[in-house]
Amino acid sequence: MTSEQHSPQQQEPPAVEVSTDRPNWGGFLGRHREADIYHDPRWGEVMKASYGNTPFYLTARRGGEVVGVLQLIWQKSALWGSRLCSLPYCDASGILADDAQTRQALLAEAGKLGASRAAKWVELRQMSALGDSLPLRDDKVTMLLQLPAGAEAMWQQLKTKVRTKVRKAEKEDFAVATGRGELLGDFCDVYSRTMRDLGSPPHGRRFFRHVIEAFGEAAVLFSVRLQGRPLAASLALVSGRCFHVPWSGSDTRFRQRGANRMLYWSMLKYAADAGLSTFDFGRSTVDSGTYEFKKEWGAEPVQLYWHFIMPEGKPPPDQRPDSPKYRLMVACWKRLPVWMARAIGPRIIGKLS
Repeated sequence: MTSEQHSPQQQEPPAVEVSTDRPNWGGFLGRHREADIYHDPRWGEVMKASYGNTPFYLTARRGGEVVGVLQLIWQKSALWGSRLCSLPYCDASGILADDAQTRQALLAEAGKLGASRAAKWVELRQMSALGDSLPLRDDKVTMLLQLPAGAEAMWQQLKTKVRTKVRKAEKEDFAVATGRGELLGDFCDVYSRTMRDLGSPPHGRRFFRHVIEAFGEAAVLFSVRLQGRPLAASLALVSGRCFHVPWSGSDTRFRQRGANRMLYWSMLKYAADAGLSTFDFGRSTVDSGTYEFKKEWGAEPVQLYWHFIMPEGKPPPDQRPDSPKYRLMVACWKRLPVWMARAIGPRIIGKLS
């Protein structure tokens, strides 16, 4: 019988500890079926080192044993105020708990922490809903593909029209590289331009360097070059048997050459040959261009649940990118020279989630 099946009346109420020091969650995360790399407490150190944001680690214990965890990042700025998020820039990394009682204890403690920090809201990004009582943003899905054993089986699994597009890309004189820190320059060049074209501020090299240093062998970079110029690149993370692609980009000026196709086919081959079982393409808005691109490879949408704990009487924030209040900012950002977007982007994104 699992801890979820025990009656809450028979359980000792969990005590929740709050710390800004990295906790030892290894044993709990290792046994919890919903844990993945985004629950790793090293993210708090990355956020602090990169942007000066404060991590808070909420650890629920019952009888001395860890039964639930929640990592929250506190972001504060004069322009956007104070907020807590689990976890900025990530798809789903909210509460992990062994039972409903522990989940409620962590929710209550998160609310108290938000109030003590005068936060406009506390945002919890989840793979499963926390209940109807919390405001919910549900316009995002993550796209997952179950991988076969080996690159050849992966090739046969692709639709005919996708194989045709990959073959076309393979006719180009692309050079594909896989590595780590040595490819960071390629990745940042492509990623910065991609984010500028999307109208969004990018992370800087400092952030990604901290990610690579924190996660070591779990971080893998890919680069697709043409005549020495990087046209597509990605930073992937391997956790357990899952291959995550949280950041990627391609130079749309050369869209017809198919560098992005070559990038994703290279990553899929790598993941399948490594014996991994799931390829996580990352989040998209349903029916968007990125959503359709990921579906072509066979990925299936999985609903994300982004909940908010709000001060009493306050409505949840409107964070949808197509919101009228963001249109002018997005349009202006798209007009910036890439060098300028790259220079000032990290100062902005560090206080946003």
